[in-house]
This record gives sequence, C-alpha cells and structure tokens, in this order.
Amino acid sequence: MADPEHPQQPIAPLLHAAFGAQSAQILYIAAKLGLADLLLKGHRTAIELGRVLEADAVALRRVLRGLVAIGVCDERRDGQFELTPLGQHLCADHPDSVQSRVILNGEVHYALWADILATVKTGESASQRVLGTSFYDHLARYPEVGLLFDRAMTSAGWIRYRFRPAVEAYDFGQFGRIVDVGGGNGTLMVELLTRHSGPYGIVFDVPRLAEAARQKIDGAQLTTRCEFIGGNAFDAVPPGADAYVLSNFLISWGDDEALVPLRNCRKAIVSRGKLLLIEWIMPTGSELREGFRFWDTVIMDLIMLAAFGSRSGYVRSRPEFHMLLEAAGFALTAVIPTTASISVIEAVPV
Repeated sequence: MADPEHPQQPIAPLLHAAFGAQSAQILYIAAKLGLADLLLKGHRTAIELGRVLEADAVALRRVLRGLVAIGVCDERRDGQFELTPLGQHLCADHPDSVQSRVILNGEVHYALWADILATVKTGESASQRVLGTSFYDHLARYPEVGLLFDRAMTSAGWIRYRFRPAVEAYDFGQFGRIVDVGGGNGTLMVELLTRHSGPYGIVFDVPRLAEAARQKIDGAQLTTRCEFIGGNAFDAVPPGADAYVLSNFLISWGDDEALVPLRNCRKAIVSRGKLLLIEWIMPTGSELREGFRFWDTVIMDLIMLAAFGSRSGYVRSRPEFHMLLEAAGFALTAVIPTTASISVIEAVPV
C-alpha cells in the first residue's frame, strides 16, 4: 500500500534506477579525486577539500551531499563530512577497494552505456562507434587506459570477490602444471599457488603484460614455481599441462571466436587433464535468480553487449557452455558454485 505522506514511494525503485547514471558519476568523481582518502586524512569540510583539490567548494559540497544520499558519506551538524563503512571501500588502500573499478566505469564503460540504444537497434559494438576501434584495441592504443583496466581487473576487491572464491571452491592442488590462459598480470595464479604448494604455474597472456606479471610473481616469492609466457591464445597455448584455466576469458568472445582458444587448449592438454572455466553463468528457465548474484551476472552481460555487440561476447547459460565445450572437444563434467557470482566449470578432453 502506498504511503499517503510519501506518494512517490511506490515508484522510488524505478526513479533510483532511472537516475543511476548520476549516482555512477558521483561515485566516479569521488574515486577520481580521491575524496575518500582525503576524508580519512581529516579533510572533512567542502572548503578544506576544495583547497586541497583546487576545486570549487560549493560544487564539492553538492557532490558530497550526493554521496550522503547513496550511503557513502554522512553529514554532521557542523557541516563536516565523514565516510561510512561502505564509503571506505572507495579508498585506494582498502583491502576490498573498488576505486579503480569505479574509475574504469566512469571513464570507459560510461561512454559505451550512453550509446547503448544504437547497439540494441543494430547489434553493433558501441566501442567501434564511440572509441573508433574495438574495445581491446583501444586498451592497447592508449596505455594509460590499458593500465586502468588491468588495475580494475586485479584490484583487491576483484581478488576477494572473484579470484579467491574460485580458488577456495575448487581443488587446484590436484594438478602438477597449470596454465592460466589470458592470465593478465598473474593475480589469479599467485592466489592459486599461494593456497596450493604443489602445482607449477604458467601465466600466459600478451607480451605487454610480461613485466607486470613478473613483478607480481616476484613479489609473492613464487619465481621457482611460476613463470610468464607471452603469446596469443588464438595462435597456440603452452603445451603439456594437466590443467588449463580460462578466467573471465570466453565472456568476451562469440562462439566461433571462443572455439579457437578452446581447441588450442584441447590440442595442448594431456590426456587426463582438465579444462577449468571461471565464468558467470546466466540462469535460464526455473534456475535460481539470487539478488546480487543475478544482478551482477546480468550487468556483466550488458557490459559485454555494449563493448562487443550482440554477436560477440556474452554471459552463457549452462546449455550454451555445454554445446561450446562439446564443439571444442571437451565434455562438461561439473559446475562448482562459489561464494561469489562466478562458478568454476570443469571439463575433460574427449
């Protein structure tokens, strides 16, 4: 029943969603300017923040009140602002920081979202129209954007809510040699080898990530158990491993494209090896649709739609994973849920 004193209450969820772009940009401003870090350091008024940032204090006060409205800050009676526990996740050094992901959304994904109507009408990638090239070529063309993307994909929050749940849910310790295909700067492999002392790890990705991966491996003191190999999974993958991991990899490609690295893994894997996909799975039919897990899955699918178009990357359902793996020469043997939104999909060569 509607509240007579608050006649807009029934439509509040729609209005929150409709004005989500404003909330996203307020968060982007906070992350880009480092407002959360400054508030923790004691700069608590809009005037103090404006002085430090060389920004307009009146405008900052209005942004800070926007942050209050979405639960990031509280405003005290004396006009000072302070972070809420939720807002502390915007700090750069928070163990579950989302700062880089918020900046990536504001500087890259936001522009693609703004052109999503044309993508829905044509099925074509917004990246080509907005960025003038494909999404991954844009990352390569502008190194600072590529570095931002890499930071967001390997941030502390990303580790805690994606990599670590996968490592905790599946027994990677059963393998002797593991190749992380598209392993980026080695964050997942380091997490995996830190938990399991037995396997030897190979981080396989494009050569531009070599130095970042080596620094990550060195920093974890894993140089005797892990190495980086540069290459392209669409050409070949390192042979002879008993486990090939593809994390957040197939989601970027349509079926015809995704089959290429999968078939390369099929050629390279030992006879009793396992292929392990760490991916979101789109629920279908009567499958459970849980709160944040379902929202996160759908949002990832829509990000893929904007970045790659309707005929390329997308979040697959279980039947779609089954058919894709079968076409690549694998049989799907298990789907292991995690505490996060992703699952570990196990397959064996046939």
